[in-house]
Amino acid sequence: MKLIENILESSKYLILVIVGASLVLTVVALIWALYEAANVALGLFTNYKSVSTTLVGFVQILDVFLVVAVLYIFTVALYELFIGDLKLPGWLTIHNFDELKTIISNMVVLIAAVSFLKYFLERNDPVATLLYGTALTLVSLALILYRRHTREDTPSDATSLEQHHD
Repeated sequence: MKLIENILESSKYLILVIVGASLVLTVVALIWALYEAANVALGLFTNYKSVSTTLVGFVQILDVFLVVAVLYIFTVALYELFIGDLKLPGWLTIHNFDELKTIISNMVVLIAAVSFLKYFLERNDPVATLLYGTALTLVSLALILYRRHTREDTPSDATSLEQHHD
């Protein structure tokens, strides 16, 4: 039994493979975001078309930056949940999967809002824009209700620890 416990306790370091891959993806996404930002800035001065085209470019960059943020938060959270604590701001410290899900779902809602803004600026079809906005609203509402529901059903850390030891 002790051998299996040792193997299982040590196997938490397998998560480092996922953390490493996620960190690489974060860096790649950051390079992509910087490349896109440079293209928009360059296009602003060399190939300016209109205010709305420029705004769409800026919104697309925001979208890519948000993806980078989600990847980074996911990477840091996995490390903290399985390996150990990092010196991070309090709002970025993750203690359990519910906190990770909350942060990720908040970012998904934010990315959806940015995506809608991009869609709104690019399209000139009110009905399609209304349908797209309604769909994003329903997804966002589902995520918000899910977070509320899981928060109400999840016992506090102290309560769950007491039940575990009984």
